[in-house]
Amino acid sequence: MINTSKIPCVAGSTGLVGSFLIKNLSKLYPKVISITRRKFDFQYDNIENIVVNFDKIEEESFLRKIDHLYIALGTTIKKAGSKEKFELVDYHYCYNLAIAAKRLGVQRISVVSSVGSNSQSKLLYPRVKGMIERDLNALNFEHLSIAKPGIILGKRNETRTGEKIGKIIFFLIDKILFGPLKKYKSISADDISKAMIFQIINSKDKLNALHYDELKLSSNRFSVQLNYHN
Repeated sequence: MINTSKIPCVAGSTGLVGSFLIKNLSKLYPKVISITRRKFDFQYDNIENIVVNFDKIEEESFLRKIDHLYIALGTTIKKAGSKEKFELVDYHYCYNLAIAAKRLGVQRISVVSSVGSNSQSKLLYPRVKGMIERDLNALNFEHLSIAKPGIILGKRNETRTGEKIGKIIFFLIDKILFGPLKKYKSISADDISKAMIFQIINSKDKLNALHYDELKLSSNRFSVQLNYHN
């Protein structure tokens, strides 16, 4: 049963996964909060857009309103301009938002990470993703679900050349990814968003790591639940 009195909040709502979170949450709840760095007009009437300063997120009062937090913040080194600025967005903004939310009573949270994340990696991307997973888990939420997709399918507002090449490669090899390699299969942003919503609403587990199989299964269950709800 979906409790429509809850208020979900999406950080990163103008990105690929975030935009689908907004779309799918808007079908369930009378009110959904989107936090962005700049004003953004959504096509759904029940979205409240709040412009925030992520550098001072602990000062934001909107966090008192929300029940569920979805973090889909992310950038690239090219877009960020440096490794330090990449880490600022993909780690510090996410972590500081989670701390501020927990302090004001939020107990259920979901975050987009990545397959292959490893806080000990020498490579920047998997290391930062592993760090945020590790440190969010240490905050001891009632529920934390971590989406760990491979290549994310969907149309972005900006072009990511490396990811575009990756999509072509994975389109060719997806069919031969079995067993332990299956978790590297590409998956749509829509499926990821549905899985995140299903878990944050329904899971009784303290921590869920959602790889390809878990993402697809949870997405399908969300679709069934949504049809029943409507």
